[in-house]
Amino acid sequence: MRSLAIMTLLLLAPALALAPAAAAPPREAAAAASRVALVEADADDPLVREAATRLTAELGAAGFEVVVVPRAGDGDVRAALERAAQDQGAFAAAAISRSRSGAAADLWIVDRVTQKTVVRTVEVAGAAAPSVMAVRAVELLQASLLEASLLASRARPRPDGAADGGGVAVPDDVRRWMAPVRRRAAADPAAGRPGMFAGLGVEAGLVALQSAGGVGPALGPALRLSYGGEADRGGGADGGGGADGGGGDAGGGVLPAGLAARLTFAGPTLGPALEGALGTVSVRQEMAFLEAVWALETGGAVSPVLSAGVGGFHLFISGDPLPPLRSATGEVWSVAATLGAGAGLRLTERAALLMDVHAIVAEPRAVVTLGGERLGAAGRPTFAGFLGLLVRP
Repeated sequence: MRSLAIMTLLLLAPALALAPAAAAPPREAAAAASRVALVEADADDPLVREAATRLTAELGAAGFEVVVVPRAGDGDVRAALERAAQDQGAFAAAAISRSRSGAAADLWIVDRVTQKTVVRTVEVAGAAAPSVMAVRAVELLQASLLEASLLASRARPRPDGAADGGGVAVPDDVRRWMAPVRRRAAADPAAGRPGMFAGLGVEAGLVALQSAGGVGPALGPALRLSYGGEADRGGGADGGGGADGGGGDAGGGVLPAGLAARLTFAGPTLGPALEGALGTVSVRQEMAFLEAVWALETGGAVSPVLSAGVGGFHLFISGDPLPPLRSATGEVWSVAATLGAGAGLRLTERAALLMDVHAIVAEPRAVVTLGGERLGAAGRPTFAGFLGLLVRP
């Protein structure tokens, strides 16, 4: 009996050993890495091929699975990227190709999360060009994903896992990858904020004039029209814009961010009459300038503003002499240059209070005389102080 019991235990031992393992629930499978489809646009170009290899390494180091997809024919790049992303189940697709000039490369990103296509042109000169292209492509993808990533971090997840706005949901590993970018964007109060002179602006206010030659003080109205560039936002285009919505590194239009062109009209200004031994002379001044204006964005409410320009200066006089002299009028038209410095105080996203001081040099110099007596001069230099409210429609 004892030997029978021992044999029974030996026979049942494997089954008893396997029973806990069979009863134990299986381990949760590790979540698969999100995919990025890399479309080979110019596979025969060594520079583009090396940049694509480096981009694959960059995305692989971030924990993503990179699937290389050959591009079929010479069709639309955007359509090829969208098709590759959908076929591969990728949250984004990328392509690097030579621009028509050959001296630059076009970086294409299709982002299925936000349903946007973005494109950026970068220089390809120098030994570091492939690395620069790969890094710029990663930055372009992060810029495209930033808005959706910020919204996803604030919103409650939907039961069906879908993303708001019709795109695919932000995968967990993509959200983790974007976390440092979100923190930097949240730490920078100026991130995503338009520049002080971005787009079209209208400024109305007052100008005060005082000449070193004794003409002034004088006060009058001032009107300014400005148009400036906006900050680079990755050159994005919405789903309907295609590649045409993309842009180069400048972003925001014709002018670089922070720089603006401005038309300034000031006057007529009126002030106390100039008095001499033979009577008095009333002086009226007007001016118009075309300026380049640069607002230095500080991230705060106050931004320094610098400007320089050229234009015209007009001085009109009306004499009221003592008898027997007769009343007379005269005027001087001058070419003028101006340099200015000041500051802008943001009141809202579309309104700012501007104050700046200009030094104006005019040629020819306007000299006011009465009966041969010199009463004053303007334009060498004339100082102008502007105070106005800038509004961007």
